[in-house]
Amino acid sequence: MAQPNKSHGNEFDDVVVAIESEENRSVGATAQPYKSRDRGYDYQPPRRYSYSDDSYCFADNTKVQLRDGGTCEMKDLKPGDEVQVVKPDGRLGYSPFIAMLHYVTDAKTTFLKIYVEAKKGPVSLTPEHLIFATKDPQADLGPAMYAKDAEKGMFVFVADEETGKAAPAKVQKVLEDDMVGYCAPLTREGTIMADGIAASCYAQFDHELAHKAFGPLRLLYGLKSALGVGGKEKEVVKVGIHWYAKALMHGNRFLKVQPGVAI
Repeated sequence: MAQPNKSHGNEFDDVVVAIESEENRSVGATAQPYKSRDRGYDYQPPRRYSYSDDSYCFADNTKVQLRDGGTCEMKDLKPGDEVQVVKPDGRLGYSPFIAMLHYVTDAKTTFLKIYVEAKKGPVSLTPEHLIFATKDPQADLGPAMYAKDAEKGMFVFVADEETGKAAPAKVQKVLEDDMVGYCAPLTREGTIMADGIAASCYAQFDHELAHKAFGPLRLLYGLKSALGVGGKEKEVVKVGIHWYAKALMHGNRFLKVQPGVAI
């Protein structure tokens, strides 16, 4: 059932998320455990942090798997690159990267670094970006939920190349850290294997709702591909917010669709 996110109003303007605790203004603070106050846990570190409501992204150095067997950082993706994704039934596949919804190179934002068993390194994404997670280790693919709700002991989904499916992997810890540079790639599938972990391309809103909202952009990409318009040599990823994402943001000022996730 979709539930509203009470931390945000209806406007897509800059917001400040206030954590009711002692403020820590240290710029280079060490990553600290993140635990949701809404679920009755203590929140660490004691600090106040803010981020623009459109900075729901991955760290820009997050790596993705390409169809040709190579890898690249998200910030280096080019339109048409085939990247590894997860399908609704949990199968792995490849889908074209069609647009960078948001790309910022020089701004600092707060990320959650999710570490899982049997995998080196975390995936880093902002608290309200969507990741597939569940409490059921037998699930084919968990629901898309806020990264901030993925807790130690839950299961996210990692690429299992032997079975060709996304397999559940237990979350070991979730740390909070401030980093510079973030981006939000969109694939035609609407999902992406980010540092080997299954995630949605969307944030703040229900995954299926967001995927429908970006349907016209996917259609436009398909038409351009069929007509041979554009291509890697003609299109580059631009810094800033994609025009279509910006149009949706402005349109929601009138539609007043409440943010929420399916849980």
